[in-house]
Amino acid sequence: MTYNIYIKTHSTTYNIFNIDRTDLEIIIESYNKGKDDFFIGGKKYWLSKLFEISIFSFNHPEKIDDFIKLATANDLFQRGFFGDPYLTPQILREGGDDVTRNFIKGAYGYLVDSKENKNLNIDMDIFISHSSSDIDIAKLLIEIIRKAFNTPSEKIRCTSVPGYKLKAGTNTDEQIKKEIFSSKAFIGLITKDSINSTYVLFELGARWGIDLPLIPLICDKLGVDLLNGPIKNINALSALDSSDMLQFLNDLGDILKLKPENPSGYIEDISKLANLILGSEKIESKNHVTDSSIEYSDSDEIIIQQSEIEWPDDYSMKLHYIQEQKKAVINLKNGKPTDITEIEFSRIRDRAKKEWPLDFEMRYHVEQEQIESLRKLKEI
Repeated sequence: MTYNIYIKTHSTTYNIFNIDRTDLEIIIESYNKGKDDFFIGGKKYWLSKLFEISIFSFNHPEKIDDFIKLATANDLFQRGFFGDPYLTPQILREGGDDVTRNFIKGAYGYLVDSKENKNLNIDMDIFISHSSSDIDIAKLLIEIIRKAFNTPSEKIRCTSVPGYKLKAGTNTDEQIKKEIFSSKAFIGLITKDSINSTYVLFELGARWGIDLPLIPLICDKLGVDLLNGPIKNINALSALDSSDMLQFLNDLGDILKLKPENPSGYIEDISKLANLILGSEKIESKNHVTDSSIEYSDSDEIIIQQSEIEWPDDYSMKLHYIQEQKKAVINLKNGKPTDITEIEFSRIRDRAKKEWPLDFEMRYHVEQEQIESLRKLKEI
């Protein structure tokens, strides 16, 4: 067995593929002692200002080239701030199990004295970038977030909303810069006013440039038409759609490593937010519509290639894997259930595909779980 590593710092994101237990111990020791860098095979790797590290087992080391070729052929590599390609944890998980917790036991640098710990001190959990004219929207969004996560007010920065502003006497520019670069989650409220705000555009651009979690939340009836520049390529969610808002809170929870409270406690506030944005107008989502006849033209090739990686020497399991995967593709082609809206189904399908790009059986399983959960939410 070998390991594939995912490391994300405040300046770069990268992988280390197919390393043995000895090299893994070097990484773990560097993490435990809060070192800025480490060497494997004569090459330097960076840990300075670490944001995330994930470790995945890889059960078939001899197939690593096939695994990388498959990911390359399906355009699954992402590009970091400096243009370096990397695979996300979701993709690495398809080559083995997430064993991070087997090795990472404490905070970065926890074996050294706190004075020597070089880990970045992140004081702010959530930074909300917005136009001052959208203060009412921001205020209601904060209420929803606090109900969902019980987040203390001092962990949220929203410069226009009382209780979440900067302290008196603070150097505004310096503090804002610090929080843009260090907050765990960054939410950009996208409205016709915010995209014309120099400050908002600066904040969005600065956050985008360091490749840290950025969630654009559309709070305007003009929808995705407002998105321009690099942010246009980031999947944006709409505050006008309840399923989008539930996904927004789940995504935010993933970043904060928190689980949202039961939606029954804030589902009415989500409706109030949509009504606030549109006034008395009927909500008409302008997001893309999912085509129920989506073609999986490359599914057979992906299934065969992945079966070779997963089960290179077990023909019985390989046959079973291929049969189950093809059965899942047939189910996926059936498209949208009649009791789910197009936009709800689109978001569910996109999320499942993102989580399991190479595993159609798991993709279908996730879709069904999400659909059933959405049905139960509608009954509350």
